[in-house]
Amino acid sequence: MKAHRHAATSLPSLRTASVLALLGLCATLSGIAGDPNPNPAPPATMQTNKDVPADFHKYFGQRINSWRDRERQIAKLDMDADMNQDGMIQNIDPADSGAFEATPPGLILGVGELSRFIIRLLPYRVDFDGEVVVTLEVEGINRGVKSGEYGSLSEELASMGHIRVWRDKDKKVLLLDSRDPAKRSVEFTTQYKTYPYNLPLTVPRYVFVEGVTPSRHFTGDIRLLCTVSHRGTKTMSRQAAAAQAPVTSGKTPVPVEEEGKTVNIKSFRTSFDHILITVQDKPRHKEFINNNNEGVWVPPPGTSY
Repeated sequence: MKAHRHAATSLPSLRTASVLALLGLCATLSGIAGDPNPNPAPPATMQTNKDVPADFHKYFGQRINSWRDRERQIAKLDMDADMNQDGMIQNIDPADSGAFEATPPGLILGVGELSRFIIRLLPYRVDFDGEVVVTLEVEGINRGVKSGEYGSLSEELASMGHIRVWRDKDKKVLLLDSRDPAKRSVEFTTQYKTYPYNLPLTVPRYVFVEGVTPSRHFTGDIRLLCTVSHRGTKTMSRQAAAAQAPVTSGKTPVPVEEEGKTVNIKSFRTSFDHILITVQDKPRHKEFINNNNEGVWVPPPGTSY
């Protein structure tokens, strides 16, 4: 009698297992037939070539013995931000520099929030002709492809988050706007006659980055790149003739003519540093910034930390 009741109670379980197996088979056949998935998985977030300097200079990671000498650089460059959101930007703190700058999400900003970025320049060479050119530029990163590139500028502008870069926290001097094709790059130049003494007057010691529109598809989808390079005198004369031309990207090597030859590298190697940025709807709560005494963060209007 007990065995009969046990067999009776097991029949629904067998039916349920059969139905589930049949549903699984139908789902498999549907996938094979190519039916669209009503709930597609979000695009994979991958490391791209833009997360490391490999896309910037063809000599990065190559011919090390030929390019290791720092005297080949015109200056050392370091750009840091408060990556760990403790209210301070410390050059010796690994949490504010290094891998955190190039690993998503990078620096996280809320809409309407500003954060200070520090630019440190250490001159290496003073015996040169021409100009020292410091360039700031902003661009989007497509984390759906290994190259990090978008198919077009319009696609990039529509897909990436939106930031503005100001020279001051009061937002009086606008340097960059990631949605404005005409303001995605800015140059600061200084001639050898006054370099490096005029660096503090010419190149901003710090800038303020503002979150405007949230990142839609990926974290760390915005890159702020800073470069310092050498522009020779002959290159200067050519560019002076084309003064109305738009500012070129700091990633594009400017050929320098020497003794009737065109050299495909700069006289001195370009130094560079970049920081990834993610924009969110609201600023993160910051409980370790010590009343924001350092002034590293500027909250959205009408709010406070």
